[in-house]
Amino acid sequence: MEQLRAWVVRAGLAAVPLLAALYVGATQIDGGTLWPWQPNMIDLGVYARVGGLVLTGGDIFDAQGQLPWIYPGFAALLTVPFAVIPFTLAAVAWLALSTAALAAILYRLGIGGWRLSLLTSAAILFVQPVRDTLGFGQLGIFLVAAAVLDSMPGRRIFRRRLLPEGWLVGVATAVKLTPAVVAAYNFFAGRRKAGLVAFGAFVAATLLGFLLLPAASWEYWLKLASGDSGMNSGIVYATNQSVLGMWNRLTGEPSRGGLVLSVLVVVLGVGAAALMHKRGQVAYALCLAGLTSLLASPISWSHHYVWLVPLGVVLWQQADLPGYLRWPGLAYVAWGSLAPFMYLPRGDNIELTYTPWQQFVDNVGIVAGVLLLAGSAATALGPWGRERAAAMAAAPSGPSGPAASANPGR
Repeated sequence: MEQLRAWVVRAGLAAVPLLAALYVGATQIDGGTLWPWQPNMIDLGVYARVGGLVLTGGDIFDAQGQLPWIYPGFAALLTVPFAVIPFTLAAVAWLALSTAALAAILYRLGIGGWRLSLLTSAAILFVQPVRDTLGFGQLGIFLVAAAVLDSMPGRRIFRRRLLPEGWLVGVATAVKLTPAVVAAYNFFAGRRKAGLVAFGAFVAATLLGFLLLPAASWEYWLKLASGDSGMNSGIVYATNQSVLGMWNRLTGEPSRGGLVLSVLVVVLGVGAAALMHKRGQVAYALCLAGLTSLLASPISWSHHYVWLVPLGVVLWQQADLPGYLRWPGLAYVAWGSLAPFMYLPRGDNIELTYTPWQQFVDNVGIVAGVLLLAGSAATALGPWGRERAAAMAAAPSGPSGPAASANPGR
């Protein structure tokens, strides 16, 4: 009887965030209905269409008047299951898997029991990037989960790794290039094996794409090499919360200046993450790397900012971070979670006619993100960082010492 009661409680705790996800999935995007339950998961529809084209040998980059496919050939292979089952069933499965991935992120951060159920549900209902990710049927939660489960210290479901650290980040990079920033952070933070494993996994997955979908793989990489990401026309759009998007909205045109700024953000962000890692702040460092990948990417829609969830939790938990970094960081997370820029007029290049106030609302979060990276680097190099480095050098290196926290999974 006691075991039955415990099972019922666990099932109930798992059901709450899933029900929240089913609600958000059906109501977040215009065109969806709660009853009968019929979500308008636009991105998942693209995945299902591409999966069908993979099976029939069609051109996955032929959008046929719909949203385009903008991922490599390897990623297209992963869409096949969603083409062979009814779309409603695929939508339920996607929401369930996304909810499980979000819960896994929070579990790794030490949250369990009813708190895990509550916080997962709250993120689904109230964090704009999570809501839109579920509503669109987008893969952002899985990309964050891959990095967190691969490289972040914390509670694990399995005591031992089944595969070496770095492989999940590498596979995620073969799906979408932005997790490469996490691999670079691992390498420059001193976890060179994890960085090299990620590179190897990326190459292996990409070669698999070339083997099974050679034409599509060549087309994707040749287009990318020529500067065509598949979404170049959308860079100016208001919800593109990248430094390149901000640059284009402020200057009115894409230019090398915006690309140079993106490269500088990568250098700053990877440097800040590596420095914080060496100060023992491994979880925070990983979140900085994830944030860097979003700020520096040419296109980072607001719903890509799922990294705000682990970043907010880590900033709340890490009381040993100085308040002058921690509280502005939490304010940044709150701003991104509410996403006030979503209420601005957008589309048809109206962003180029924004008033100064509208430009401020649309771009202040991007500036704040870059300042958080810069502030983190300065903090790691300043008095706080030097004190941390001295304390770590004096502490014993072992399972309970600070040196151990900088090497999760070893």
